[in-house]
Amino acid sequence: MKQILYLLLVLTVASCTNNENSKEVDAQTLRNRNLALAYIDSGMMKEAGEKLAILQKTIPGEAFVYANQGLVALRQNNLEEASVFLQKANDLAPNNPEVALLRGEVAMLTGQFEQSTQLLEDAIKANPENVQLRWARNDSKEHLQVIVDTLPQNIVARLALIKEQLKDEQFDVARTNLLALQEQRVIQDEQAVRLFNGALTQIDTEKARVARAQVIGLDNVLKPTRAWQHSQLEIAGSPGTIGHPIRNFLNTAVPEWNQPTAKQVGFTKDDDSVLQTRATRILAVESSSQSELFTASDQDTTRVLLIDWNNDRKLDLAESTKDGRVFITGGNELLSGNGTPAYLLTPWDADQDGDLDLLVWRGENTLLLQNNGDGTATTQTLDSPPLVIASIIDIDEDGAVDIIGISNEAELVLLKNYRSGVIEMIESPLPHVQVLSLAVGDFTNDGWMDIAFLDRNHIAYIGKNTHKNTFYPIHVGGNGKSVIAADIDNDTKLDVIVTGDRVQIFQADGVTSEIPASGSVQVIDADLDGDLDIITNGTEFAIWHQDGTPSENEFQKIILEAILEGGQRNNALAVGGFVEVRSGGAYQKHLITGPLTHIGLGGKPADAIRVVWPNGVPQEVIEPKANQIFTEVQILKGSCPFLATSNEDGSWEFVTDLLWRSPLGLKINAQTVPPIAATQDWVKIRGDQLQARDGIYEIAITAQLWETHFIDEVKMIAIDHPIGTEVFVDERFVAPVPPSFRLYVYDNVQTPKSAHDHTGQDVFEIISQRDGNRLGGFAKGLYQGIATDHYVEIDLGQIDATAGVDIIAQGWIRPTDTSINVASSQGSSPTPKALCVSVPDGKGGWKVVLPNGGFPAGKLKTIILEVPAGSFVENDYRVRISTNLEIYWDNILFTTSRAFVDHIDMPIKLLSADLGYMGYPTMSRRDAYSPNIPDYNDINHGTPWRDLEGYYTRYGAVEELLLGVDDRYVIMNAGDAMYLRFDVLDPPLPGLERDYIFFSDGWVKDGDWNTVDSRTVGPLPFHTMSGYPYPDDERPSELLSTHSDWQEFHTRYITPTSFRDALK
Repeated sequence: MKQILYLLLVLTVASCTNNENSKEVDAQTLRNRNLALAYIDSGMMKEAGEKLAILQKTIPGEAFVYANQGLVALRQNNLEEASVFLQKANDLAPNNPEVALLRGEVAMLTGQFEQSTQLLEDAIKANPENVQLRWARNDSKEHLQVIVDTLPQNIVARLALIKEQLKDEQFDVARTNLLALQEQRVIQDEQAVRLFNGALTQIDTEKARVARAQVIGLDNVLKPTRAWQHSQLEIAGSPGTIGHPIRNFLNTAVPEWNQPTAKQVGFTKDDDSVLQTRATRILAVESSSQSELFTASDQDTTRVLLIDWNNDRKLDLAESTKDGRVFITGGNELLSGNGTPAYLLTPWDADQDGDLDLLVWRGENTLLLQNNGDGTATTQTLDSPPLVIASIIDIDEDGAVDIIGISNEAELVLLKNYRSGVIEMIESPLPHVQVLSLAVGDFTNDGWMDIAFLDRNHIAYIGKNTHKNTFYPIHVGGNGKSVIAADIDNDTKLDVIVTGDRVQIFQADGVTSEIPASGSVQVIDADLDGDLDIITNGTEFAIWHQDGTPSENEFQKIILEAILEGGQRNNALAVGGFVEVRSGGAYQKHLITGPLTHIGLGGKPADAIRVVWPNGVPQEVIEPKANQIFTEVQILKGSCPFLATSNEDGSWEFVTDLLWRSPLGLKINAQTVPPIAATQDWVKIRGDQLQARDGIYEIAITAQLWETHFIDEVKMIAIDHPIGTEVFVDERFVAPVPPSFRLYVYDNVQTPKSAHDHTGQDVFEIISQRDGNRLGGFAKGLYQGIATDHYVEIDLGQIDATAGVDIIAQGWIRPTDTSINVASSQGSSPTPKALCVSVPDGKGGWKVVLPNGGFPAGKLKTIILEVPAGSFVENDYRVRISTNLEIYWDNILFTTSRAFVDHIDMPIKLLSADLGYMGYPTMSRRDAYSPNIPDYNDINHGTPWRDLEGYYTRYGAVEELLLGVDDRYVIMNAGDAMYLRFDVLDPPLPGLERDYIFFSDGWVKDGDWNTVDSRTVGPLPFHTMSGYPYPDDERPSELLSTHSDWQEFHTRYITPTSFRDALK
């Protein structure tokens, strides 16, 4: 097959001549190149392959095409196909370093270790200066020494060299290199100093093995530092990906792109728009075809602000007054007056709970009016000086939206959002500079939010983000009272607009212009023609339309629509999220501040747009439409690890999810983190779901959501039981005391005689069999996971309930998350209710027999609800199961027998466990009442989540960590899979059939903004911890960096960098 494919590729390019290869390509070919790369970067390998196939026909002699086809095949685990494509790429571009790295990776993965080494060595001979190639051979001291000589500041290469030198007991050179690290001043942390000194001592006493262990520990401690991560990027490229794409043509000339001539913008006053009153007005553009003029309702108004306060996707007008009041025009008063003027500052979802709060300055206080979700607000005084101006900003690109503001003493103030409701003022990001006005935007197109500001002399500057919570000032010029950021000429770069007694426009390309108008200024596309206009509101209100009409590909308008009913995971207009756009070679990023985001494209169509919603969930579109509307897709950020079994053909099939009982840092309201009552989980695997393959049972635990998993133990038992009987385990979550493990083996499982829902609808056909047809039909509430009250009522018929009745209910729950819990605990929102089981009381009413039935612990779960003996009266055997949670039932059965059924249970030996990379299976659901299920035959390889930062378990064998509950565990990241192989058992005895119970022990931690310590993998959990988080002195020795596990297993350090830079 490999030879046939290669022959076809040779024939494809046989007619190509060197002359044809050198021709310049057309614009469509360049666009297809950009789109292919955009699909690769987004993990959409199928679509990338389609674009590359087009390029193969257009430019068949181009190595770029075959190299990236090889990368696509590699990421799809089609290694033979990858090898063929990469061989063709090498024929066209012999010993190209990037192609050689991909060829070496494929050879390594196919077990051809000597060939991998030879490929890399040949490429190194042809490209001796290439440090990436030499790093791929980092087991060679010769290559490591060359890297260190070339890049003496690279601490990753130097540490690797020291380890190799100690392996060979070369103490003198190892000592010299260790001291070089000290001279670079990277040994700062107390732990790093201790490990450094320990290594030095062991080198001096010539104890190579112990010294090397100390250096490994030092390497681990330094991994979180900026110096280490920069060094890693310098020699290995972006972490967390399988192979790196080739980004430029290797054989084909590309026409040089000339920057368009700078556009001189001009504006004409629209006389028909002029209003002579001095009332405060704001023009809102709510869509690409709709605008509305808002006017302040109160003569004592100090400021007005547009905000969607009630999350209905419609803008409201908030007003502040001279007597200190804040209210929504035509709605509620949010802050009562106290005689001191109040000034609105900015909308900000400070608690990141899915609705917008309001920042207000009144007197000596900066106040946060926290939105309760029911039209009211709770007032909180922030630990901040009075802010006279404020804007939202994510200064450090960590996803949590901060505030940058100006104090009443003209100092720049940063209110840092540390997640989970913690907001702190930190040192001024622009010390010793007085600031009079500011605007936020990415002026440098590097994906980091900068500011424009006026200094005390009213002169405009750009404050470039230094990536260290500070800004570096760059002079712009002008003189005025306020500053605005906008791409006024649609060239992909933000311009600076200074307002005062005139409007001065400083374009990024150096062109300047003026408008003879004064007053407050709005920059907005007032006539919806695709370029930005200027609105002045001083002695008169007037719209100044920009001259001319933009041509195609000059602009893009993006509208975001969050889910309203049963959602509320984001504020309705997505304020505080961001939009990234890549068009041709240009990249830009915009913070979302209103219903419509205007983006200049500079004459090139947008190749890719990524929206990151305020709750951190990304959504990406390649080849977007003009005026793209992004409607939020209801994607779960967290739902615990998934369990899959292997089919006969080696593919994987989803069974259920695990570890719902032990979430770390999950809040049930803004303050409360409940204790974890149990870490062990158990689920049933039906006999038809697990078939031996080559004498082995194969199971996978997969991680694909915004979570970190800590797996301490896995084990499995087989249950052989009489044919005709059924085996179940109780797969419920119940707080505060979860059910203990118990095996239920029944010999008389029955179907109810009838079933109705809370509306009286006959639902018997839906719940009478497990067929994927699920019972919904209830109204959703404001928040995901919390519905209106609903129940299902089943009639068991005439039965003997002397021993009680067990209800066997199969279904799933759409969960809340920490931020939803925080939001729903505010105001007058309904409290989530666990399952409640009731029976008739004989008086025409109902009595509760099981008040806290918990809920199904995830997807496709079976729960057992035990109705006690003596519960039923007057032979009325009806049962109601009620809740207000989003629980969807598939099948509800019952049994009246609790007698012991003879069965055989047998432990199954774990043969091996290997941790590796899988990627992200596509999630889909059958209908609105069904859960999202992973399709393991359709796997993406992008970077969908902002990974929790910290140490994860390295890939490879990990069974040693899974053999007991001992706080030595596997730490899994999103995209990982743990492949388990269990010994096969002999077939069941005649008259018996077999099911399986899979046990796991561990914890799950998600990246939700309100989950405690959700930015990092740590604090690391353990079974006897007093709470989460816990005092540092509680941590057991197994979790200290000096333990051997942190030298042998937990050496993979991951940061959110790949997510942050995915589109750049």
